[in-house]
Amino acid sequence: MADKILIVDDDENFLKSLSLPLGADFDIHTERDGEDALACFKKYGPFAVVITDMQMAGMSGVDLLKQITELAPETVRVLLTGYSDIDTAMRGINEGRIFRYLTKPCTPATIKDLISDALDEFAIAANRLRLEEELRTLAFVDDLTGINNRRHFFEIGQEEFGRAQRFRRPLAAIMLDIDHFKAVNDTHGHSVGDQVIQEVANRMGVALRRADIIGRYGGEEFSALLLETGIATATSVATRLRESISDKPFQTIAGELRVTVSIGLAAIGTNDTSFSALLNCADEALYRAKKLGRNRLEVGKETTPAK
Repeated sequence: MADKILIVDDDENFLKSLSLPLGADFDIHTERDGEDALACFKKYGPFAVVITDMQMAGMSGVDLLKQITELAPETVRVLLTGYSDIDTAMRGINEGRIFRYLTKPCTPATIKDLISDALDEFAIAANRLRLEEELRTLAFVDDLTGINNRRHFFEIGQEEFGRAQRFRRPLAAIMLDIDHFKAVNDTHGHSVGDQVIQEVANRMGVALRRADIIGRYGGEEFSALLLETGIATATSVATRLRESISDKPFQTIAGELRVTVSIGLAAIGTNDTSFSALLNCADEALYRAKKLGRNRLEVGKETTPAK
């Protein structure tokens, strides 16, 4: 993608004069108006560089660049115009957020140099976006399992709790804890413990629906939200989840291990006031499951269920 260039100008001869000399070094796409250029960008893009004339029938070059900025902010934008007044230049800079302003007529050699500079700028912008995405991922994702971390799970959970309350929709919460996990670490080491945690997360992903929300709540404890799910269905789902973990040995670097989990389950009620209260109810049920012998499911104290 780094050498894909879109040039937009209503002068067909000008486009032809650029296509041949620039085509040897870059993947050149040309369009004669803003509407067709935008369609080309959506179909074949994103492009590293877009060079467009300022004055065209229909959509102007600045309006085109504004829309491209929204679609792909890392694309480098260049404006061509025969008008060299400062007002035109400032409009392009402020509204189109252009990289460079170039007056016509201009030669293929001039545009080739400009494209080289623009590609350097594109590489910087693309790398910056990549780093920003990595930082966002670190903020939301548990690095060991790849599922939601506690903070992000709680943020999503508060939103879903509010939606369920607002529209009186069912919602269930699961708290899950790996039984005797300390013994796994003490006997086999933390690398094996990490493998067990990862596999529990994997099996949760398989046992639950794609729409359900899974998070690592901390250490060997996990949480899940079952959307649009009442207590009866949630009980069946949680039972299936527990069995999917206990019935098949885990493959680890220390060999096969039998792993079980304890699960607490709670469902939203009409009198519930917070997402934290729902999780606390599931956590109390989890505590009972562990106290009663582990490898079991307990359902939290029910309030009046939402219909």
